[in-house]
Amino acid sequence: MKKILVLASIIGLIVTIQAQEADSIFTIAHRGDSYYAPEHTFAAFDLGVKRKAEVIELDVRFTKDRKLVAFHDKTIDRTTNGKGYIKDKTLKQLKKLDAGSWFNKAYPTRTSKSFKGEKLRTLDEILARYKDKAKIYVEMKNPETNPGMVEEMYRSLKRNGMLSSTRLKRENIVIESFNESSLKKLKTLAPKLSMLYLVYSGDLDKLSDSKITSIRKYANHIAFDYRDVSAHKVSRFKKKGFIVSTYTVDKKADMIRMHQYGVNGIFTNRPSLHLKVRNTK
Repeated sequence: MKKILVLASIIGLIVTIQAQEADSIFTIAHRGDSYYAPEHTFAAFDLGVKRKAEVIELDVRFTKDRKLVAFHDKTIDRTTNGKGYIKDKTLKQLKKLDAGSWFNKAYPTRTSKSFKGEKLRTLDEILARYKDKAKIYVEMKNPETNPGMVEEMYRSLKRNGMLSSTRLKRENIVIESFNESSLKKLKTLAPKLSMLYLVYSGDLDKLSDSKITSIRKYANHIAFDYRDVSAHKVSRFKKKGFIVSTYTVDKKADMIRMHQYGVNGIFTNRPSLHLKVRNTK
């Protein structure tokens, strides 16, 4: 009888721990709530915060006049009413564009009149608006081919008070990149800043133990394509001290699988769906 009680207690403890781990898996609103609103706009970020995602995530690119704007693509063609490359446009030119109407045309079942006229936003604008509402992950796009991006990132973080000891300790800001040298460079400017190393799809199995140890010297977060993930792989990186996230997970079955694998965070265009999955586990 005692053995049965002990076994029941152990099972109960395991279930409790698993439930706690599931509850702790945080939601990263990828480009905001970009399923229901135009990506990288205040509309998308506001919705992500409203959905109670713990993190809002954005990409930044350099403009012609070396300003950091929240944008994913190299060109403005897909998500604005303009044409051409971000790098060839000044911030003033970009601010004249409509970054919301495209969404209504692309997704007629999710339209909103309020999306029309949404503007591109600078990193400074986003940090000022959301730094006290959610954690913020920022991916530097192609910093290796944009001299000065790392330094401007540092200046923007400093201007907006993101490098205070309190914010750094709480990880209110995490900087991401696929480019190792750029993360290392930023780390020298802000040694206590949290960094996230992004692993290209298909490259996870190429990382040797020595390479993982090297990455851990400057990055405490890591993220990889959810299609490359297994429980063993997640465990491997957790044992090295990483906070492990997967990108970009938009289907319920895949979200459940990521939970089973023990990831810490999930990048998703559908934060409300992930929160629903998380709350029903």
